[in-house]
Amino acid sequence: MLALSCCAGWCGPSDPVNGSATASPAQITVEEFTKIAAEPGDDTPLQPQLAKAGPRWTNATVTVALKYQDGRVFNEQGASVSRTVKGRYIVTTFDSQYYHQKMTAISTFDEKVSAYKTWGLFGNMISEQTSVYDFDKKIYATSGAYGDGFTELGVGSYTDKAETSRTLAYKNGVLYLTRDVTVTPR
Repeated sequence: MLALSCCAGWCGPSDPVNGSATASPAQITVEEFTKIAAEPGDDTPLQPQLAKAGPRWTNATVTVALKYQDGRVFNEQGASVSRTVKGRYIVTTFDSQYYHQKMTAISTFDEKVSAYKTWGLFGNMISEQTSVYDFDKKIYATSGAYGDGFTELGVGSYTDKAETSRTLAYKNGVLYLTRDVTVTPR
């Protein structure tokens, strides 16, 4: 499920209590993100490349495990809802217990780089993640950089019944946290 392959693509790995991420440049502005996220879903067929990217479940259960290098651990499970907008975007929302807010991710196919882009909004920060797929093996790899020195590298796989991913988040080149995500259709 493309939009959920990067749970931190929608939220930086900042500690929601003791820290916050800062804004970084991205290919989409906060205003553009907010406008797309507010659009209702529609029946416009997805662009062919976007339609290929993994299973698309309109309702799913998401399990997230965050393991910080300082020993903190947080697990949450909740429902996500996805919709397509104008055939160009997949918009996914998840009500996060950890961040105490609804998280939204917007995914699309970027023809210029022949890769998938997913943006998230956390506070005033837009995060951007790039994903590439091996459709024959049903695997993908992700990378992203945002905020004040955060970078992420991840890998995932999917079937018709589940998607799993592991992402390593770094702050200034030092491992900050490991995120494991499992998504299953409801």
